[in-house]
Amino acid sequence: MNDDPAARLAFVREFAATSPYYQTMGMELVELEAGRVLLRMLVQAAHLNADGIVHGGVLPAVADGAMGNALRALHGAAGQVLTAELHLHYLRPVRGGSLLAEGRVVQSGRRLSFAEVELRDEASGRPVARGSGVFVIERH
Repeated sequence: MNDDPAARLAFVREFAATSPYYQTMGMELVELEAGRVLLRMLVQAAHLNADGIVHGGVLPAVADGAMGNALRALHGAAGQVLTAELHLHYLRPVRGGSLLAEGRVVQSGRRLSFAEVELRDEASGRPVARGSGVFVIERH
């Protein structure tokens, strides 16, 4: 784990700002602290399925981003964060607007880490999904 908190947070800011995937998905970093991240995703037409709701595959992508960056905020550039397992419980459909995903580290060890996430509709604040993940930390 990187011992310089400012360097770890700067690494996460740069990672999120320069990620082509985040740009394509419409995700942006809103809040950041060691072990906690808040991401925003603006729902785009490409995120919707034929029924006009956000496709079920979009939410795990946002959840993974929030949890992974919460871990990056602890480890910085010293470790690559790899998703080993992700669970997501869908609570209600999303039809548009923007989502907030809050990722929190529950436990981070030398090799394995566990995080939780809550996704909510930004306008109403209502949760739309909750989940957790197991992550492998590959040291550089």
